[in-house]
Amino acid sequence: MDKNATDQIGYYFRKEKWLLLTVTITGILYNVGMVAGPWFEGQMVQYLCDIIGGQKRPSAMVRLAGCYVLTIFFVQFMRYLKRLYVRKFANNISKNMKMTLYRNLLYQKKEEHEDAGTMMTKIIADADACVEGMRKFTTEIFDTGIVMIAYLVMLLSYDWRLT
Repeated sequence: MDKNATDQIGYYFRKEKWLLLTVTITGILYNVGMVAGPWFEGQMVQYLCDIIGGQKRPSAMVRLAGCYVLTIFFVQFMRYLKRLYVRKFANNISKNMKMTLYRNLLYQKKEEHEDAGTMMTKIIADADACVEGMRKFTTEIFDTGIVMIAYLVMLLSYDWRLT
């Protein structure tokens, strides 16, 4: 198996490894950070009960709410970066695949150019579908896999029997 074979999907993932590293870091921070929202909300409800019961001062809630807002801002910024770099990843792959297709068409024999337009229409549609599949796969690793693991760890840390 040739690592530089442009007819293999792995080639395109390897070619964009630095973008994928950025997607991985921001994706993990975003999806692990998704657990912070419910945690902070639960803490704020407890603080409110403690304030009403006279056990805490309202200033404690202000500090907690400020931390909550900053955390949510950070998590949403990581989401923005993850989505931005997933799109850059998909755009780069689309560009590279289409450049390979055009290059191959240019170096074909003249007799093989008869149905080039029809063939290119089909091939470009296939390349677009492939890129979309790669983009969705990359996104779903984080938006389903990592966030579910983060919630599971959070629940296990509270009480493994309830989890």
